[in-house]
Amino acid sequence: MTPNAPATPRTPWHRVPEVWLILVLLGATVIGSVSLVVTATRERDTHLVVPDDVPRPSRIPPIHGAQAPSVDEVRSAS
Repeated sequence: MTPNAPATPRTPWHRVPEVWLILVLLGATVIGSVSLVVTATRERDTHLVVPDDVPRPSRIPPIHGAQAPSVDEVRSAS
């Protein structure tokens, strides 16, 4: 470096276009996230009704156990 090199001018942060782009993208992300949460809490899920359907809670095992494969099915699969 030469001792007589001019110092680079300092630019204030609000004059840099990339800073404004980052702020706009961050603000849009926050607004989008909040609107998504608000929409999700206000809108109810539609309940689909299937004819002849039996309620099956997820933690209760089925009434009838699974059928074990027969010997013929095991032989044909291998």
